[in-house]
Amino acid sequence: MNEYTVNYDELSRIYRLESKSTKLSKLDPSFYKELKKFITQEKGNYTSAIENLSQADMKKFETLRQTVTKIREIRLKKCLNICLIYSRTKEFLEDNLIDFEVDFVKDIIKLLDKQAEYTDSLFGIKASRQEKQANLVKAIALSSIPSFIGSDMKEYGPFDKDSVCEIPENIFLILSSKNIVKKMD
Repeated sequence: MNEYTVNYDELSRIYRLESKSTKLSKLDPSFYKELKKFITQEKGNYTSAIENLSQADMKKFETLRQTVTKIREIRLKKCLNICLIYSRTKEFLEDNLIDFEVDFVKDIIKLLDKQAEYTDSLFGIKASRQEKQANLVKAIALSSIPSFIGSDMKEYGPFDKDSVCEIPENIFLILSSKNIVKKMD
């Protein structure tokens, strides 16, 4: 199995993917870790290029910095779009988010929910969000279920096989369609 590494070609490939699509591109989960290694290595090359007055190496490092900045900006915009979609639909998919991007989006979503609750309270609406969360279904886990974040941004699980769990109705429908849970009678 080939080990994932970041280099100039990989960054160019990612930049092309991110630029061509409105959705986040699937990145290797170790992308940011490997990017850090690559930048550290290139910083060393840059430092020696300064000492040796190598304009080509200095330009190469500046191009690296610009490419990484562009990728970050594009992915940031896409993360914010995910948050805006959530604010309208209350659906959150972690598709292709990695590392700190997941935490970033979840934190923004919490702020959006807080702002929506405040705005709703101005109109005397309090129960709508809580009612959605109150639709819990008692179910039996037909197999082990690892912990997961529901569309309400709450953590559920982990659930052992044959254990009783309470999960939101929308999640129950998904899991039951895959024969992972069964409604308790």
